[in-house]
Amino acid sequence: MMQKGAGTVSRFRTHLLLSGLAGLLVVGLLAGLATGLLAAGIVEPPFSFLPLTLLLVLLLGGFSVAEIPIMVFALRRLAVERRSNYGVVLGLNILYISFAAIYGLPVLLLTGDLLWGLLLCALSAARLASSQLFVREAAP
Repeated sequence: MMQKGAGTVSRFRTHLLLSGLAGLLVVGLLAGLATGLLAAGIVEPPFSFLPLTLLLVLLLGGFSVAEIPIMVFALRRLAVERRSNYGVVLGLNILYISFAAIYGLPVLLLTGDLLWGLLLCALSAARLASSQLFVREAAP
């Protein structure tokens, strides 16, 4: 493991970033697939009613935002407990960041509203930032 010093980044921090970028890639692929299905007319949104769209956005967006501190706390606790948890932390980081798509895809596929669906998917960037800012490795 690299020594911490001026201008060096630990291996854990690098892997945490790479796992986060993998999560962003998953979100991008899923959102792109859903958008492509809508654009090609393969999927017809059954509920293109604006009040229902806004209700879904508020409900799913609320869950997505409320999940952030809970997951950051869990990732942080796992990372600080033992170095042997790092693999679990990195795997959960991918799931944590890519789970934003689970909140955005229903809005995309059920309502066909690209703006709101993609905005919910874009919360994955806030999830990536939160894991980078608040998840630390165990002290040596």
